[in-house]
Amino acid sequence: MKSDGQNDGNREFLEQYIPLLNFFSEVCGGEYELVLHDVARPEASIVAIRNGHISGRSVGSTMSEYAPTFIQLIQSGGFDEDMVAHVDRTTTGRILESHTFFIKDSKGELRGMICANHDVTDLLKLHDALHEKIRTLNGLSREFAERTKEETAGLEAIFEKERHSNLDGLMDVIIEQALAECGQAPEEMTPADRMRFVGILKSRRFFSMKGAVEKVAGRLGVSEATVYRYLKKA
Repeated sequence: MKSDGQNDGNREFLEQYIPLLNFFSEVCGGEYELVLHDVARPEASIVAIRNGHISGRSVGSTMSEYAPTFIQLIQSGGFDEDMVAHVDRTTTGRILESHTFFIKDSKGELRGMICANHDVTDLLKLHDALHEKIRTLNGLSREFAERTKEETAGLEAIFEKERHSNLDGLMDVIIEQALAECGQAPEEMTPADRMRFVGILKSRRFFSMKGAVEKVAGRLGVSEATVYRYLKKA
């Protein structure tokens, strides 16, 4: 824990990023919540926030539930990327596409975070409504449908590659968070411990993500068949 003087110094260091927050707030618009966090004060981490109505937070509010895991991973050397992307949900049920950038000093020490939370709730509703409408429309020729499929195939491939990269980072975070809750390293776990660990991940819908079983098997040092067996019993 840092002293108050050190905390004050960290806050001053981070305040230089407020103009950047203002800039991106103007560029991105009202559907993006921009937040500057001080990792030295997790209980009151928000130094500055724009469009706080999206999550209902303000200056002095705390960070999200995933953030302490990000911090722990970076400080332990378990995650060396500059940013991570994931999907989050507000207390009122709004769905956010979130990107977190990690602010480090010249020594590589984590000092803060800038989070950009895009409220995509209405976009997802529109997406679902449009697809439902398209399915009910008549007169859409097979030729047009095939041409559309060919034209969008390349874009879908790019999107899937980016999506996989983002999910991979998020899966690492969720796994480490669950391990921290279990309080044991994978190599120290009994079969019962591993089953409990898999149960925690299952309760958080972790296994709905592509490649999740392979990821957990690698982290636990067991076969994918063993993870499936734990899932069946969990």
